[in-house]
Amino acid sequence: MCLRLFSLLLLFSLPVAGQRALQQVVADFAGKQVLRNAQVGVDVRDVSDGRQLAGHRAGHALIPASTQKLITTGVAMDVLGPDHRFRTRLVAGGAVEDGTLRGNLYIVGGGDPTLGSSSMDGAEELEDVVAAWAAAVRARGITRIAGAVIGDGSYYGTDGTGRGWSWSDLGNYYGAGAYGLNLNENSYTLTFAQRTREGDTPPILRTDPEIPGIVFRNELVSGPRGSGDQAYIFGAPFNYEQYVRGSIPAGTGSFSIRGSIPDPALLAARLLDTRLRAAGVTISGVPGTDRTVDAAPADGQVLDERYSPYLSEIVDRTNMRSVNLYAEALLREINKRAGRSAAETSETEVIEDWLERHGIATDGVQLRDGSGLDARNFFPPEMLTAFLVARADDERWIESIPLAGRSGSMRNVLRGTAAEARVRGKSGTINAVRCYAGYVDRADGRRLAFSIAVNNHTLRGSQVNTLIYGLMRDLCTARL
Repeated sequence: MCLRLFSLLLLFSLPVAGQRALQQVVADFAGKQVLRNAQVGVDVRDVSDGRQLAGHRAGHALIPASTQKLITTGVAMDVLGPDHRFRTRLVAGGAVEDGTLRGNLYIVGGGDPTLGSSSMDGAEELEDVVAAWAAAVRARGITRIAGAVIGDGSYYGTDGTGRGWSWSDLGNYYGAGAYGLNLNENSYTLTFAQRTREGDTPPILRTDPEIPGIVFRNELVSGPRGSGDQAYIFGAPFNYEQYVRGSIPAGTGSFSIRGSIPDPALLAARLLDTRLRAAGVTISGVPGTDRTVDAAPADGQVLDERYSPYLSEIVDRTNMRSVNLYAEALLREINKRAGRSAAETSETEVIEDWLERHGIATDGVQLRDGSGLDARNFFPPEMLTAFLVARADDERWIESIPLAGRSGSMRNVLRGTAAEARVRGKSGTINAVRCYAGYVDRADGRRLAFSIAVNNHTLRGSQVNTLIYGLMRDLCTARL
């Protein structure tokens, strides 16, 4: 409560720009005493002609965090189109004779990051997806599978996570990789029974969905009541031994955190295998993936097809909720459209190529993933504003960026100020990094593109955010 009060007082005690020149507003922000040891970069441009209106170290390469999603989603909308949909197929890998499938039953992923998601509007939930697959098998008259149920995630290969992602991220839901076959946003819920005494280890109750074979080394402790989620799951893709460290608050109920599914394709196969066996289908083999058997044959009979929501809707959730998985899937799909092999779909040259084709300088640019989770992504603020200028005609994409006082991470920000419903800003946050980038629609009819990056700060994140909110507000009123 004290911190919130401090933040509000700080925000509303900042002098309103009034008739201050825009460059002075930016200089005042960058010159804050509390930011003296940080690296600060700001760039503001007029969208109508791309002219820089104000800046501070706008050409210095800085870590963008999740503001990088603006680039990934913007390029995806241009390259793939707003109506693009991902497809998942259920394929019989052999002839069906007298009720027997003489081969494997394949779930063939097409990169859909929304498959089985309970959070994405328009996506079928996990239980419904598995039920639909089982119904398709029954509809074909299959009562026996001479092979096994196989999850085929070969569409994107095995390189699902960023190569520079932190070990402390990989086991948690926001560090889930993007694969050819994704399920339930590649995340599970891990629930503990709270303990009343601080320092005690809260026992694990369950995972949802159940992850067969996963083993947890529980090193968690009970922290003070009200201390919140301070727990981390340490694990790696395709690895079923996970370590849980940190703390959850002491209490008398249950407490849940979210982890990343080690092998989504294998889980999909196991879930369908269980459902079919319960329905009386005899299956000879054990569930597997394309990593253990050959991928689905190209001429296999398609029993069922599932389609994702439209790409524009996926982009909405990517930017509004800053979903790393979705951004990584978009990067991989852009690579597929460019003709890259499955082993190359995590590469970012395709994004840099797009920038260069559109006349955007890539000096000082290093992209290592699609989401901004890698701490070694960096580029200058002036590159991001140049990109925003280049994409300013795509109103459908711009609508995916949170609107001050209205939507996404900006829903409760800058209400009652000149920025309400006038600033669209995508946030970016990783350790010691706070960034925002987007557009300002001023009352005088001018649209500005802005990028604000603060790196290597030692303040609380909420304090840096408050300073940035003040600058975004002033962009609406400063003299141009």
